[in-house]
Amino acid sequence: MEHERDAEGGPSRRGLLAAVGATSTALAGCTDLLSNDDDPADSGPWPALESGEVLSDFQDLEEWTARTGAVSGAPEEALTGSQAAVLESDGETAEMSLEFSDGFDLSELDLSDGLDLEGWDVSLAVKPESATRIRVEFVAPSREERLTSVRLVPDGFDGWFRLDCGYQQKPAEEPDLSEVTRIDVVAEGPDGGPTRLVVDDLRRTESADNGAAILAFYGGHDSHYDVAADLLEERGWTAAVPVPPERIGEDGRMTREQLRDLGDRGWDVCPLPEPSTPLPEQSADGQRQVLEDARATLEGEGLDDGARHLFVPDEGFDAETYRIARDVYDAAFVSNSGTTGVPPTEMHAIPYIWGPALHTGVRRHVNLADQYDLLTVIRVPRLVDDDAANVGVDENRMSIDDFGLLLEHVDHRGLDVVTPSDLVDGTFERDREEPAEPERPDGVVFEEGRSHAFDGSGAGETSSFDLEEGLIVATVSGDASEIAVDLVRDEGVGIDETLARTDGTDGESVSVVDGGAYRLEVAADGAWSIELEQPAVRGDDLEDLPVEASGSGSAFVGPLWTDGDVRVVATHDGDEPFVVDGHGADGHREVLVNRSGEFENSRSYKAGGPVWLDVEADGNWTLSITDP
Repeated sequence: MEHERDAEGGPSRRGLLAAVGATSTALAGCTDLLSNDDDPADSGPWPALESGEVLSDFQDLEEWTARTGAVSGAPEEALTGSQAAVLESDGETAEMSLEFSDGFDLSELDLSDGLDLEGWDVSLAVKPESATRIRVEFVAPSREERLTSVRLVPDGFDGWFRLDCGYQQKPAEEPDLSEVTRIDVVAEGPDGGPTRLVVDDLRRTESADNGAAILAFYGGHDSHYDVAADLLEERGWTAAVPVPPERIGEDGRMTREQLRDLGDRGWDVCPLPEPSTPLPEQSADGQRQVLEDARATLEGEGLDDGARHLFVPDEGFDAETYRIARDVYDAAFVSNSGTTGVPPTEMHAIPYIWGPALHTGVRRHVNLADQYDLLTVIRVPRLVDDDAANVGVDENRMSIDDFGLLLEHVDHRGLDVVTPSDLVDGTFERDREEPAEPERPDGVVFEEGRSHAFDGSGAGETSSFDLEEGLIVATVSGDASEIAVDLVRDEGVGIDETLARTDGTDGESVSVVDGGAYRLEVAADGAWSIELEQPAVRGDDLEDLPVEASGSGSAFVGPLWTDGDVRVVATHDGDEPFVVDGHGADGHREVLVNRSGEFENSRSYKAGGPVWLDVEADGNWTLSITDP
């Protein structure tokens, strides 16, 4: 899978974003792209598994229904049993389905109400002889309530591989994995067809007890050490640093001493080779030399743990690269998009998502990893101290503010932050306390605090002012075409928070703050006025769900009482950014929506206790807030 390179010599983001967009459009996320060998007889049962429970061994093809194309037996391709199955058509798509009903015999499981996949991960051995994309859908129990996985197939690859089906997106209705009534396998072939896919060994394996995330700080930039390392240490987290061994110590990159320091602190410093000739264009001996040298260089620096895990160059990853990687490394990570099990059944083709796509894929991956106990790997490029609005998602950098939002979201969703070594060594489980059930307050939630007023014209910042711990309501007005207000810690500690953004019309915004000294940074092209109030909040102010709210422009909804997770259905008819944030009395902030233009969709919100929903919009909007 090739990707363009940017002007600095680093990989272009276009390829990664194309993978994110393609899988998002198709409701995606399966792992494990490549096979061990084109001839499975040479490698035993791989990519078949021995663990878990078989859902279909494809011995009885009457279980399967061809919806597009045809299904037939393939004895010569069998990994286990007497045959595999071939799904094929003369066109660009072939699809088959396995339905679970009262009459379906599956190891004496009761399937009268469908297949129970709660607490299970599903995987499938696949050989795409003529396919560019493979999709697996879990209908639970109807098409409106489904989860779907997609894997893009590298150009020209036609060998066996195993798909670990993680979920990347779901429709508006909530699926019920305890009642899966059908599994669909869909192959998409080249333009004009034909399509041909060989499959075998569909099975389920037990999932982990909690979702997990790996933060991969690509390139080993100095901002990863100077900024990210401290922010992670505050949370007790460690991470991965994929580095090109030949670029260690270059201007803007970490030194050997800094990398060793991170290794001593439990981080994995991993090889990210940058050969002058893409690996797929080299001979097998040439590829092996590159991969062995990259590992040996880091081992020579005393970074043995991380040296075991390869981050594959963006320029490509073919079957030969994969075969050698399995021989040289304990794990390998590849450019793609999707979630996997924890750990995946395939450790040498683990996908990662492009971190700056925070609002167009990453938050969704984190939410699904939380809800279904999956793994998401997030690629973080160089960090820059610039307004997030000035840093495009397709640039080879990420704003520190957006990075802070990413950390907050992973933390609030309760994912275990792990390293590649944790996956390989089986040390990915973390000690955690079960969150206490929220108790509805009878008296004071927040005491009344301070009030402040500021006015000015154009860009600038206010003098320092004090706030008490509690709620803050900002009322913004003026004759500017747009006014953006950031709330900044006066001592410069922490991540700046966008407090308000309006299109020139009056608007209100809300947030929950710690006590301390702050200032406002204002960006505007005209006159502005800002009033800050900290009203008291009491238990009898809390509104119960369900709640329907609507408005125009920037406003907020709340305080609301929530027992736990909630479902938010939002609509917007404006042209500019539409942002919905959830704020909790416990201090959490979760970005629910951050899109431009018209919007109509649902979001899950990990709430609990008193919460407020803050809305930034330039048009009419509605919110429907209900229990899930």
